[in-house]
Amino acid sequence: FPAVVGAVENEQNDLSELNLARSFLSNDPESGEENMDVEDSSSDKVVNNELNSCFLDMVETLAKQAPKTILQVKLLVKELQRINLLWDELCLGTLVQHHSDFSKRLIQLEAEVTKVKNNVNLSSEDKEKLIKEKHRIIFEPIVFVLEQLNQVTSAKPETPHEVYFQNKFQSVIIDVIEKLKNPANPEKPQESWAPLKQLQIKLQQKVNKRTSYILKMSDISPVLAEMKNTVITMPGVHTNQRAVRVTIKSVENNVAILPTKTRPKKLVFYGSDGKAYTYLFKGLEDLHLDERIMQLLSITNTMMAHDSENNDNQTYRARHYSVIPLGPRSGLISWVDNVTPLFALYKRWQNREAAILSAKTNKTVNVLRPSELFYNKLNPLLKEAGISTENRKEWPVSILKQVLQELSAET
Repeated sequence: FPAVVGAVENEQNDLSELNLARSFLSNDPESGEENMDVEDSSSDKVVNNELNSCFLDMVETLAKQAPKTILQVKLLVKELQRINLLWDELCLGTLVQHHSDFSKRLIQLEAEVTKVKNNVNLSSEDKEKLIKEKHRIIFEPIVFVLEQLNQVTSAKPETPHEVYFQNKFQSVIIDVIEKLKNPANPEKPQESWAPLKQLQIKLQQKVNKRTSYILKMSDISPVLAEMKNTVITMPGVHTNQRAVRVTIKSVENNVAILPTKTRPKKLVFYGSDGKAYTYLFKGLEDLHLDERIMQLLSITNTMMAHDSENNDNQTYRARHYSVIPLGPRSGLISWVDNVTPLFALYKRWQNREAAILSAKTNKTVNVLRPSELFYNKLNPLLKEAGISTENRKEWPVSILKQVLQELSAET
């Protein structure tokens, strides 16, 4: 039920419109490819609308058969989507996402101001008017993004966390917008830019605080914290027909946030069987592909089990875990304890290699991120072939294979 209900998109709570600012921000000729992708996706929207209509019909039908269950599932999904992206995470993520665009516009405005000042054919009054107008036009997309954020975060707060955010940051956001729209001195763009920079620093400090990695469910979603003895089946828990169905009895109040880019939340649901079920709630990511891979592993296990009945061989079995998408941008993943991620092994190997090289050369060796290693291999090969790095669709498969082989050989 959560997967079906989550698939019904709630347009009123959809924050993806913030991404529209990217095309509005960029007047780069090289951004044409991205704009083409947006246009190409218009046909996909028609298909998505049809799917949403089908899912909506399914939910309405299920609501007639099990009204209490669907009502509780809708509430669960709504509250999970609320904590998917908290207001401080939304603001910081948006500012970080658009930081390079903002910086380019600041540099552009400074260059335009210098150009106008050096124009001997303009009077002082004309220069002042022209600089003010350029300030308005060039910074308008930045104001657009901030006004969208303000629109979302100025809504009536429904949780203590949202109340705290408004008390702490609402006036700051409004002040930043006002100073960008009505600068005291348009000739000095850095002055109107400084409050925006300070806002991002404050948000970053708030998010990076150690206390920000453990939140109380009662603060971020009192509804989930008070949810007791539901009839909602525990997500991803499969039982045979004779077994008693496990339902969500309550929700753990402590919520751990992982310090990664999308800040996924570690949630614990207590079941009617007395056991604790841990999940990783991931946002800003479509988990349908992950779900398909887990289904493939499950089917493979079934095939292997059938084969082992004939050959008395039970050696091969793929371990997998439950993935429950809650719409196109979030989902629950069953938490697997006592395992080591492959990336952790790779990172340890990187650190060991760096330590060995540092001991040999008596110099500090920086450990590169995977993306840096990838592009360090890719960019020279693309440049040699006369291919731009901007458009991924133009990257030859042969070059990508060569990069993969070289990286594999070094690891």
